[in-house]
Amino acid sequence: MTLQVNQQEIDAVEAKLQRQHGMKAAIAAAFWAVPILVLWYVTYQINDSFAPLMLAISGILVGLAVRFHGRGYTPSFGIIAFLTHLAIVIAAFLFGMSLGEGQAVLAVMLAGFYVAGAWAAAFIGRARIPFTQHRAIYLLTEHKPHPSHKRLRNRWIITIPVSVIVTGVTLSATLFTLAGVDFVNTSASYAQRESEQRDALEQKAIDVTSESLSTLTNDEAMRHAYAFFHGFLPSKKGFRYSRYPKSEYKSKRILSFLAQEREHARAQFVLGRLTYTENGGALIQQAAEKGDSFAKIHQATEFGCFGNTRRATELLNLLAKTMTDASAKQEIDSILHTGFDSVCAEFSRPDFAMMYIH
Repeated sequence: MTLQVNQQEIDAVEAKLQRQHGMKAAIAAAFWAVPILVLWYVTYQINDSFAPLMLAISGILVGLAVRFHGRGYTPSFGIIAFLTHLAIVIAAFLFGMSLGEGQAVLAVMLAGFYVAGAWAAAFIGRARIPFTQHRAIYLLTEHKPHPSHKRLRNRWIITIPVSVIVTGVTLSATLFTLAGVDFVNTSASYAQRESEQRDALEQKAIDVTSESLSTLTNDEAMRHAYAFFHGFLPSKKGFRYSRYPKSEYKSKRILSFLAQEREHARAQFVLGRLTYTENGGALIQQAAEKGDSFAKIHQATEFGCFGNTRRATELLNLLAKTMTDASAKQEIDSILHTGFDSVCAEFSRPDFAMMYIH
């Protein structure tokens, strides 16, 4: 029985079969994989909750790309679309875009999205002859392979390896580029956070003008002078600390204000310690004359620094008997226990101890 087929139908199907181009489909799919992966990346950055959906959406996009460029009717076109989609999914997983942060998506759901995407890629990637032309396709391909299938550009043994290799190259380059973009964005975000933290930190700092300092009590001013020197602000009782801008200049500016404007003995002593190598001894002398206990301890210790350890020891023991400040007594005990050589070596290094403000 001879199959009756309209010549017009045969010509239409013949034209479609001749337009098949497996090589073009393979290369086009490999390059279309780049914007698809970039779209996945952008979607992930905007709202990572949609990341699992891209498992299916990417399959649809790959299938459309293969179908548009290849216009193929053989199973190899579906395989090209399937493998390209698989490569995109692997790349997305390698880059950590499979799930959004904090999401708890069941593995069966991820598998479902992937299967849907893989099926869509294979199904859409391979074109179908309309039912009205099925007799013509049967006549042209059933008894012997159509000449278009024998062309090198449509041989699966060539197109599929080319698809895998080119897709691997394009996706590798894309991942490398995205990694660079991610690094730049992370660095910029980190720099912005650091800048914001610095700005917030600067807002904690007090103004060190005379007008501003005049509104503070001596204890508050000393606390902030300590904070500027060390980079952290102690609470009033000294049990907690918070970060604070560090500036030795501003620390000395506060101490200078207290020493000169208010003749604060402890501020004179501390400023004298911080400027000891710059004739700070005069300030320590002034503080001692006003009765500052640590200034007196310093002067007594200096006898030991100049070789008269006996005189220094006598003076320190005498001070220990007359002083009521527990911190000062502990300082004397520490000096006598440590020895003058070690303590005197510290005089040439700036020091602003916590005990000076309590």
